[in-house]
Amino acid sequence: MKIAITGAQGVGKTTLAQQINKDYPDLKILPEAARLAQAIGYNLDQTATTETELWLIAKQIELESMEDKWVADRCGIDLLAYIHHLFSDESSLIEFATKTLVPRFSNYDLVLYLPSGQFAIEDDGVRVIDMKFQQAIDRRVKNVLEKHKIPFVEIVGSPEERLAKVKNLFKNY
Repeated sequence: MKIAITGAQGVGKTTLAQQINKDYPDLKILPEAARLAQAIGYNLDQTATTETELWLIAKQIELESMEDKWVADRCGIDLLAYIHHLFSDESSLIEFATKTLVPRFSNYDLVLYLPSGQFAIEDDGVRVIDMKFQQAIDRRVKNVLEKHKIPFVEIVGSPEERLAKVKNLFKNY
């Protein structure tokens, strides 16, 4: 099973992925491409470059291809949403990202969408903590899901309530 958790920064994706992994240890947590990029010197905020995004696309594909059973707190859906937002005037990058990432979305067995506005954004030194930026990315994520007709389940509530909803979904798989 491949579970993609999608949403803007600071919405609780990592928390939910860790909870799922704790209760279902056979679902490995994929490393987050963005954190790997930052560790080697790429900028991830509004100063990200085309080179950064191309590296992220390649790394995301690599990470998603490494395991058969995983849960990811970042996925190609998020990546495409950020590219649309940060590079709206670079049609060639958007076209490349779309052609490269969208066909891979069908590999996800379950897409969990976590909307913004549920929690305050925690400053972890990586994510952008600007609420307006979070809301803009949230709209982009929702747009990617709808435009590409990606089946998803919206998950809201406290961390405990979210996990309970996911466990209930697992009964269908």
